[in-house]
Amino acid sequence: MTAVVILASFTFCQRDQSESKISDRLDAISDTLNAGNLAEAVRMTEEIKMQALLNGDSSTWSKAMIQQGVNAYYQRNPERLIASADTAIKWLVRQKQTPELARDLAKAYQTYGAYYDQFYFNPDSTAKYLRKSIDNVEKSGIVHDLPQAYGNYANAMRMGASLDSAALYYHRAITVADSLKLGTVHYIPLYNGIASVFSDLRDFENSEKWWRKSMDILDSMNQFDKFNTLTGYGNLLYYHKDYKRAEEIFSRLRNMLDSIPGAEWESMFTDVNLADTYLRLGHFGKATPILDITSVYFSEKQPNPIALSYIHSLQIKAAMGARDFKKANLLASRHHDEDTMRFEQRLARLKVLEELFSQTGDFHKAYGNRIIHDQLEDSLRSYRMSQQSSAHNAIYIRDKRVLSLESDNTRQQAHIYRLLAVIAFSIAVIVALILFFVVRRNNQRRREERMMKKIFSLRQENLRNRVTPHFIYNALNHELHNKNSGNPSHLDALVRLIRRQQTVASELLIPFQEELNFVEDYIKVIGDNGRDTLNYTYSIDDGVSPDFLFPAMGLQILVENAFKHGFASLSPGAERRLYIKVRNLQDKRIEVTVFNNRGAEDTETNQGGTGLRVLLETIRLIKEINRKNIEFSVNPNAVLDGTFGYSATITLIRV
Repeated sequence: MTAVVILASFTFCQRDQSESKISDRLDAISDTLNAGNLAEAVRMTEEIKMQALLNGDSSTWSKAMIQQGVNAYYQRNPERLIASADTAIKWLVRQKQTPELARDLAKAYQTYGAYYDQFYFNPDSTAKYLRKSIDNVEKSGIVHDLPQAYGNYANAMRMGASLDSAALYYHRAITVADSLKLGTVHYIPLYNGIASVFSDLRDFENSEKWWRKSMDILDSMNQFDKFNTLTGYGNLLYYHKDYKRAEEIFSRLRNMLDSIPGAEWESMFTDVNLADTYLRLGHFGKATPILDITSVYFSEKQPNPIALSYIHSLQIKAAMGARDFKKANLLASRHHDEDTMRFEQRLARLKVLEELFSQTGDFHKAYGNRIIHDQLEDSLRSYRMSQQSSAHNAIYIRDKRVLSLESDNTRQQAHIYRLLAVIAFSIAVIVALILFFVVRRNNQRRREERMMKKIFSLRQENLRNRVTPHFIYNALNHELHNKNSGNPSHLDALVRLIRRQQTVASELLIPFQEELNFVEDYIKVIGDNGRDTLNYTYSIDDGVSPDFLFPAMGLQILVENAFKHGFASLSPGAERRLYIKVRNLQDKRIEVTVFNNRGAEDTETNQGGTGLRVLLETIRLIKEINRKNIEFSVNPNAVLDGTFGYSATITLIRV
């Protein structure tokens, strides 16, 4: 099943209301912020900061700076966030470390992590600072802060695609929260996080279990947690392909955001998910204007390359749904697949491009995108299976720890056996998966080799069949006519032509002189009909050796087209002109041009259907196998010495 990319969210965890030395006024700011009154929280923070400066209270001032960074997070102001947190950290690390300072430092690093996660999407830097936050929480000895610290770090692991580590730390956080009997508010980010991990692992059964736990406590959440929960639950329904209910959840969320001042980013974010759901339901007219607005927002007002890449894929899909393939192709040319894109977003882009090129008849590009998509999806599926095994193992470890508090030694021993069995089973599954994918990869490689051999054989058969029995029959009749008419016979040339064809047909590249000899024999056999005058000339620039490698039978195809198509349009008795010119260009390039005249009334611009297709296939095969740079072009309105005609040119790099 094709992976579908849908935007995920991350909200900075709530500030713990545990007993600590933080002033009551700072606690009041946290309560105000949790209640959704951002403007009042900003005012109160500024007041405390100014009072601390007047009193020379550096400790309270550093706490206010950290709170200022938190406020800046909700204000979508990354510059103020990082400046506030950085200022607080620089002061804190110079002080003698105490449990209180360690706790403040943990919160400052937590704010730093939120900065890299939300505004720069840098999982490595996010994890680095959240790991420092955990270390300082453990130094502070305040156990009540551990669930939040573990939860934040788990979220960073999830964003960095370390799903097994994410599951482990979420369960650690839940275990500590259970042991402390914390209030409902502490479980909100943990339930949302573990549900998202299972959603990423496509373990929808466990994901729904945790999302339902979050939905059960929705009324106790602040507006930011509701945003996370409704977004996550909507995503789950989307992955389940329950698009109607997903639309209802996203619409409910969008209506809620309309009543929240300063929630423009969240509204745009939700609009993208809503537009994707509209596309799945076939409501292309609803999706297109939403995507146009969000594209401008995430490219200019709040630059976000990940969201923008996702939007571009949806825009291509919307144009296809509206049957506007011109617009879809234009968007695809502007926003093509890039290996720097995030994994699942690239899968979505490749799938959209495959559908576009299939519907517009460009099956070569469609097949190319399909091959890359399948290879990436196989890798992703293998990774998810191994991560899922680790995640389930983490779940078992968590359950074992909880049960061990309530069981006796016998039950503990039984669960140890269970743990060993699970580990053994996990190892067996991983080994089986490795063997499966190795065998599958080998089989796929053999299938590709057989396919390439078959393609090569078919192409060679096309080349061998180019001089057909029909051609030989006509040439023999022509020779008999010459003999009966007293014209010169070129039977020896015909024999050389047939013999050389048998030798050359299995080659891709031959010396140009051999190809020229081949063509001259062909002209002797075909060109002398005793009725019309053939003016055939060729020239080779100085400095060009006639032994340079050239596509086998490529010159003959162009000469054949001159006789079959160009000269056929001339009136009987008219002069037939055939000119082959080899030019020495710069950058070690050689240009071979074949010109023929034709009737002025002839408007046919696509000479030589089958022959040119065979020539193009030959050139493409040379590029694939020999990695040679060859270009081919035609000019149906060429003029040479005042003569109107048709020219074809092959340009190649000289070795």
